[in-house]
Amino acid sequence: MEPLFDRIREALSGMVGEAAESLGLLVLHIDAPALPTVVRRLKDEFRFDLLLDVTAVDWLGQSPRFEVVWHLYSTFHKRRVRIKARVPAADPTVPSLVALYGAARFAERECHEMYGIGFAGNDDLRHILLYEGFQGHPLRKDYPKEREQPLVPYREGFAPAGQADGDGEAAPALAVAGVEAAPAPRPASGAAAVLTSLPNPIRPAFTVPSREDTTIVNIGPSHPATHGTIQIVTELDGERVLRADVHCGYLHRGFEKECEAHTWHNLIPYVDRLNYCSALINDFAYCAAVEALMGIEITPRTKYLRTLLAEYSRVADHMTCIAAALMELGAMTAFLYLVTIRDYIYEHLADLTGARVTYSYGRIGGLARDLPDGWLKRLEQILDQSDEFLGRVHGLVDRNRIFIERMRDVGRISTADAVHWGYTGPILRSTGVPRDLRKDTPYLAYAELDFEVPTGIKGDNYDRYYVRMREIDESIHMIRQLVDLLHTKGQGPINVDDRRCTLPPKLLVYREIESLINHFKLIMDGPQVPAGDVYVAHEGANGELGFYLVSTGGGTPYKVHVRAPSFVHMGGAHLMLEGYQLADIVPTFGSINMIGGECDR
Repeated sequence: MEPLFDRIREALSGMVGEAAESLGLLVLHIDAPALPTVVRRLKDEFRFDLLLDVTAVDWLGQSPRFEVVWHLYSTFHKRRVRIKARVPAADPTVPSLVALYGAARFAERECHEMYGIGFAGNDDLRHILLYEGFQGHPLRKDYPKEREQPLVPYREGFAPAGQADGDGEAAPALAVAGVEAAPAPRPASGAAAVLTSLPNPIRPAFTVPSREDTTIVNIGPSHPATHGTIQIVTELDGERVLRADVHCGYLHRGFEKECEAHTWHNLIPYVDRLNYCSALINDFAYCAAVEALMGIEITPRTKYLRTLLAEYSRVADHMTCIAAALMELGAMTAFLYLVTIRDYIYEHLADLTGARVTYSYGRIGGLARDLPDGWLKRLEQILDQSDEFLGRVHGLVDRNRIFIERMRDVGRISTADAVHWGYTGPILRSTGVPRDLRKDTPYLAYAELDFEVPTGIKGDNYDRYYVRMREIDESIHMIRQLVDLLHTKGQGPINVDDRRCTLPPKLLVYREIESLINHFKLIMDGPQVPAGDVYVAHEGANGELGFYLVSTGGGTPYKVHVRAPSFVHMGGAHLMLEGYQLADIVPTFGSINMIGGECDR
């Protein structure tokens, strides 16, 4: 075990059960009551300042049934820690970490909603991805995927079955013809009683003004200011935003539940539909996680191609974000320059993958197909035109008085607040922190590339714009290096020679019984992934995109959980809205770049 992990294990001796290094991170098994003490020491003594994620695993049939999982990261040591605690089904409650990390608030709400895990000390466990009347906890293993739900509108005083209504009595279960109502949960006991005693836990944070001279205004879920389906409840003092409460979940489609019903290979199209502005990054991060569980090392050509296409996708994603934000401020000419290049990139990727937006191009152990003839030549043409058009955009807006007044010193977030609320990617870098997984913990071919990590100064809307513009320049610089590396080091196959995951050539399938059987088993049963769990993160366009996979040794995942940067960023979005003008919501929300599919999954 590396020295840092040894020091942690020694310091926490007596508070931690099993401690072992697993695929590059330290795994600590603890008793749930010890969680605040253990995490506080990790944060204060070992500088694990970033809470990445909170989730759970339902080990149905085992006792204790639920395993709650936390992932922490140290921006100083550039190392990760996974903490696990088992809790029984009768009282599935653990202490909350909201006092230590703001990022815990949204993550714990999701875990509570999906698994029914209680977080003692978190006073805000409202629904977050599902609507208020949803019954049950869908990521539990005994919750049937095909079960229908009654869809009811929100109304004052309404509470789902089993939750206390305004008079303190259990609300009746909703009845719908042909649908069996979910049984009301048993009364909470022990630490879980803290949760059910909270007043109206499903209601919005505020529905009435705090003063007589203020107004509550709903922005969204369908509104030009929100870049998609998300709701922001604001309290306004004239035109100034006093309070903001962000509600997501309007695009939730059960990605993680659906993944449990498909083979490791067949769920790749679902992964595409997370951040659909840079779907290839999703593909490659997921495939890398499965490959880590299987112990597969991809070929050199695949490594360089994945890196090149990830940066190409980053360019398209950043251009989409900046173009939309500029359009909403009235900069239509700059918008047209950027979407023109973005459209060239989409058409170019369609030539390679056969799809325009959601590509399904990644494969476990490789890629779907190699580059077609002339693809690299067209790539250089697009990059040259990108350089020209990006220069025009810089000339139009960088020193534009209207643009500067709308962006500079608006939507500011400090480095301390960004880390506290779990921010990564361009938003964190805009505060001056050069945290980038491609530099801090290189993967794929990034260790072989020469590139810089752009950072901002103030963490405002202008810095977020400029960081993304500079990242486009760096990505183009990396792509040109990767083209050279493909010619010098990247020759050879694009898929590993491993029958566990790679389909045999179709000609052999027609001629050999062994290849026919191999093909049949991979299609019908899926790759057999060894038992274990893994967390693999790539630098997505919006920040750290992490996949936490749990395998029991079969052809389908036991659990697939996504650490989605857009979801995490919504948890602290109020910091960039409160204190500014109502009109500032438009450029601020655009600079955050919330992608609905990634946020809601």
